[in-house]
Amino acid sequence: MGRLVYLDNLRSFALLLGIVFHSAIVYASDIQYAIQTEERSDILSYFCYWIHSFRMPMFYMISGFFSAMVIEKKGIGFYWEGRFKRILIPTIFGLIFLAPIQYFLMEKVRTPNVDLFEFLKYFFTKEKFQHSHLWFLVDLFCFSMIYILIHKWIKKFVSLEFWKGFELRLLVLFLLGFLFVLGLHTQFPKGESYYGIFKLTFVYQFSFFLLGVFCFFWKEILVQKNSSPFKVTAVFVWAIFFSLLLMDLEITDPLWIYFSYANPLYRTLHIFVWVLSPYLWTIFFVTLLIRYGNEEGKLGRYTIEASLPIYLLHHPISLVFAFLMKDSIFPLWGKFFLHNLVVLSVSFLLYECFIQRSKPLRFLFGLKNH
Repeated sequence: MGRLVYLDNLRSFALLLGIVFHSAIVYASDIQYAIQTEERSDILSYFCYWIHSFRMPMFYMISGFFSAMVIEKKGIGFYWEGRFKRILIPTIFGLIFLAPIQYFLMEKVRTPNVDLFEFLKYFFTKEKFQHSHLWFLVDLFCFSMIYILIHKWIKKFVSLEFWKGFELRLLVLFLLGFLFVLGLHTQFPKGESYYGIFKLTFVYQFSFFLLGVFCFFWKEILVQKNSSPFKVTAVFVWAIFFSLLLMDLEITDPLWIYFSYANPLYRTLHIFVWVLSPYLWTIFFVTLLIRYGNEEGKLGRYTIEASLPIYLLHHPISLVFAFLMKDSIFPLWGKFFLHNLVVLSVSFLLYECFIQRSKPLRFLFGLKNH
């Protein structure tokens, strides 16, 4: 199996799509966020629901695939060293220096005269500390450590002779993810957290990480040849349908309500669609990028390396821009497009001028030294 450029590109796409998501949510109606404008758009609300429905599950699924690949090819020691340098170091750095910016700005909206040092003393406590946009790295590092402990059992399971055939494997993967999330959701609702880790979200995303691991051993799911336009279109149509259904279920059946207080059949349907929607979108984007994003070029290599540092940088920049512009008289769509332009420009500029050229910063942002 050679270099899977389309999966590298898809992982970068999932990260960089978060930049647009975090700018859109500032101006989206019906969605609560750290800093928002008075004037909001229903269109951007639907756009955010759509991106949120698949972006991070797709990212974790690809991460699980590459985790299994690295352990099988390079071994546990190499994998652990990579997780330490690539994930743990940027996580610690980001939690200390980047995450507090979000909560300081939120506090400043409520209390304009808040003192920064008093806030930091208050923020870095067990009760108040939160992960901001770094939550995905915290979870990913935990997933990686759990996988080190269970990888041999998973390999034995997927090697059983019973699991034969593309359709059966596709069905088994989905059912495993669905039943895993459903079973644990009966024990705790969405929003319940432990040291800043949201329990149900953690389980949900971990299910996709495991699906990615399975996909490494059952390669025909993510490692495909060019699919027919009919197949790509069919998957796209079904993905759209279940995304719209999920959006309705998210509004009418919020997952923060305990399972025991919800209609069990309706809640089971909600979990079913919650897992199925990103599953279909991942398959769609894989088939799409196999056809259109499988060439390795300078831009692709640059984006693959730059995507993590730029994602880590963009969120504080996005929030600062939202804070400064929330009361401006600019029209909503003008602010939205200007927001994206400023955040992308500043993030890439900081990466290009400082992070990429500095060994200490490359280390802190999880990049390999040249």
